[in-house]
Amino acid sequence: MKRTLSTRDVKIGMFIAEIDRPWIETPFRLQGFLLENVDQMRALQEYCREVVVDHTLSVGEHHSSKVIDVSARLLGLDGLPRSHPSDVESRLQASQFLNVARSFKGRIHTTRVAHVPRIRSEDGRSRLESELLYSAPIVDDVYRALREARMEIDSAGAVDVERLDGLVGEMASGVERNPDALLWLTRLKRTDHYAYDHALNVSVHAMVFARFVGLSSRQVRQVGLAGLLQDIGKVQIDYAILSKAGPLDDREFELVKAHVSNTVDLLRANEDFDSEVLGIIAAHHERFDGTGYPRGLAGMRIPLSAEIAGIVNTYCAMTRDRVYRDAVSSQRAMETLNQLRGTQFRDALVDQLLQCIGLYPIGTLVELNTGEVGVVVQQNQVRRLQPRVLVLLAPDKTIDRFPRTLDLIMQPLAHSGEPYRIVQALPPNAHGIDPADFFLV
Repeated sequence: MKRTLSTRDVKIGMFIAEIDRPWIETPFRLQGFLLENVDQMRALQEYCREVVVDHTLSVGEHHSSKVIDVSARLLGLDGLPRSHPSDVESRLQASQFLNVARSFKGRIHTTRVAHVPRIRSEDGRSRLESELLYSAPIVDDVYRALREARMEIDSAGAVDVERLDGLVGEMASGVERNPDALLWLTRLKRTDHYAYDHALNVSVHAMVFARFVGLSSRQVRQVGLAGLLQDIGKVQIDYAILSKAGPLDDREFELVKAHVSNTVDLLRANEDFDSEVLGIIAAHHERFDGTGYPRGLAGMRIPLSAEIAGIVNTYCAMTRDRVYRDAVSSQRAMETLNQLRGTQFRDALVDQLLQCIGLYPIGTLVELNTGEVGVVVQQNQVRRLQPRVLVLLAPDKTIDRFPRTLDLIMQPLAHSGEPYRIVQALPPNAHGIDPADFFLV
């Protein structure tokens, strides 16, 4: 249950789900937060006139009467005993997720699911497994469209931008329903072609991030299309340069930088192509301190959507194997971006990306306080340190033949009587696990 209120009428205990301006323009680091003190209330009233309050996530007297018991127990703020699924239920949930995930291995989906996944009233999202099944054929269509775009460019034809824009619109709707599902699909649907994988990865992450910071639906779709197309100009660069294992010399680097103008020129051949999307693409390698290219723009001269495209492009590139560099973990990538805050990237943008991606992004291997090892399956909107985890290894690090999921926000109890919690994130391939493939065999 959501309703729009004047900030003069908000009360401590309300969950602020939406505000009337982009989140990045405010001091609030989370998209959606529980109003817990007077200082937060005053800041909210200073920056916003109206907000959307979600009563299913509010506490105390501001609970929705329909879900008072559920919300209170989830948040652990009502003093009632916390409930959690039984072991049988958690294993059933794991089985459902695994069955869906395994269905994607080596399979191209050509048949669309007839019905759009239903938005659940309890969390305002579609069910993860339903969204995975619905969006998988859309992602496959994106890959096909990217391959065809490459062939069109090679034959001096025009890119079918209208088709790609339509597919981005469908993915944007999926991001709105359940962003975790689209993030999972960027992992489950990887190909052996870096350019296509990177384009999809940037497009989805950019839309998730743009939505997180409060951009409009139109702007979310624009950054998604820009992310998908921003590197197509690289097809005009010698493959030997793009695949070079060592550092580029000055001449080679200048040729690589030309992919920005190449891309803009290719897309300008399409009549009525969105000029704002062109602007995002043209500026996605500009940097806040003016060290970027091609124009050396700095500060607020760089459009916010282009800043989003740029930081997401950098993050996604670091977390995927390249011919000249191995992938790093999400945590390591965020540490690197944090070192660039205030220079290449705006402070607030780095902070917001960290909040959006979270300390434990989708697909992250984590060690629990029981010694068990799992993979993060789904984020939690209210408490991002308490995601949904699929347990893969037992405490002795042997394979758990009957996996189960743990919704950590429910504070399920381990055999010791203590609630499960994450002790640390693990690097990719820890204990021989590839979280993108291990549980799909």
